[in-house]
Formats: sequence, C-alpha cells, structure tokens
Amino acid sequence: MNGNTRRVNIVKFIIALGAAVIFMVPFFLVILNSVKPLDQIMTELLALPRTFEWGNYVEAWKQINMGRVMLNTIIVTGVSLFFILLLSSMLAYWMTRHRTVFSSIFEKLLIGSLLIPFATVMLSLVKTMSFLGLTTSLWGGILTYSGMCIAFGTFMMTGAVKAVPVELEESAELDGCNVYQVFFIIVFPLLRPTLLSLFVLDLFWIWNDYIVALTLLNTTELMTLQLAINKLFGLYSNQWNIALPAIVMSILPILVINVLMQKRIVSGVASGALKG
Repeated sequence: MNGNTRRVNIVKFIIALGAAVIFMVPFFLVILNSVKPLDQIMTELLALPRTFEWGNYVEAWKQINMGRVMLNTIIVTGVSLFFILLLSSMLAYWMTRHRTVFSSIFEKLLIGSLLIPFATVMLSLVKTMSFLGLTTSLWGGILTYSGMCIAFGTFMMTGAVKAVPVELEESAELDGCNVYQVFFIIVFPLLRPTLLSLFVLDLFWIWNDYIVALTLLNTTELMTLQLAINKLFGLYSNQWNIALPAIVMSILPILVINVLMQKRIVSGVASGALKG
C-alpha cells in the first residue's frame, strides 16, 4: 500500500467516524437525559446527571402501560410482516412465471399504487375499516400496513424471483412437485436474502409508525408504542422525564434485532442489490 492510498483510507475512516458520531449523538442524549430529573432535563440538556433517576423507567413503564402497548406493537408488526413477506413473494412469483394479460395489468396497477400518497386514501380507509368493524381491532392496523407495503415488497421480490434459475423449477416439476411445492420448497428459500432486506425495511417503518396508529388504533386498548409515547406531550405539559425512558425502551427491541442479525442484514442487502 503506497502513501497516497494510506492517506485516502485515513481520510475515509475519519469521515466515516465523524458521520457515525453525528448520527449517534441524538441517541446518546436520549439515554443520558432519560435518567435525569425533569428540572435538569429542561435546564441542562447536555450536562451529566447530578443524580441518576432510575425510577423514571419504572414510572414510564407504569404510566404508558408499557407491557400492553409493547405487546400491541409486536403483534401488529409481526403479523403484518408475515403477510407482507408471504404475499409479496407469492405475487412476484406469479407475475414473473405466469405472464398473462391479467398479470401484466395487475403488475402495472400494483406498481402505480406506489405513487398514491397515504393522505389521499386516509378518509376512505377509515370509512372502509369502520364499515368492516376493524377500527376497534388490531386487524385494522395489520391489514392497513400489509396493504401499504405489499406493492413495494412485490417490486423488490420481482427482481429476486427473476434471478432464480427456471431450470430448478422445471426439474422439481419433473420429479412430481406441484406449483405450491415448487414455490415453497425450491423458490422461497432462495429468496431469503431479499426477504431479509424487505423484513428489515418494513420492520423499522411499522414499529416506528405514528400516522396509521393514530388513524386506526387510537384507543387505550389498541395503541402502539409511538402513539402511547406521544400521549405524554400536551398543550400545557411535556413529561420528558417519562417520555425519554419510554423512547429508550421502545428502541431496545429493534437495537437487539439489529445487533443479533447485523451480518445477515448486511449480506442480505448486498445480495438484494446484486440481484436487482
């Protein structure tokens, strides 16, 4: 390695380190202030805690009913992801391997739906969910998240399906497999890298979403984490000493998943990019 290359690598490292620090500062401040008393949070945002108020976490857990809203968030996110991954991969396989006039039109309509802003369908969505009796059920949020994400998921999965050799499917059919066995035994496992990429993207969005939750899950029994945390902020009072610990607890599950699956996430994203 010559001197110029070494200098370039050092500059790249410094830039990457600086970017990482900039992105981590807000997260560090949230953790730092989550153990401060309210008066110090309001007056000394950047200072170290004079006293560590670990009771903030206990109070946050009790005040927003963390166990309940965490369970609601896990159910809505998990079931939505199941439908998104399954239906997106199945639709992509059908549109790629069974080209007809109907599938071609459906593909264009599906991709065209990506251009429709959520605000334009919000009123009709609420009316439809109310008519179906789903505004007082977690299923309303699950079906909404699934419907909103399937179009983009299918768009991503189409490239992955095209990368699967058709010869593998033909060999399976010669061995007596039907179309469902071909898909679930042969094709679906080969889509794993792209499925993982889609899983991560939609996991972060659904877990942290506020708009859909506010529209369909705005009750004490159904509210999710982001909706419950927002309830701590009002016109006359902002309970930062409760909200910040709640934010930390809401981030932890995603952080754990990211740490445990980091290598698979990176390889999945890279593989999905290469297939695209």
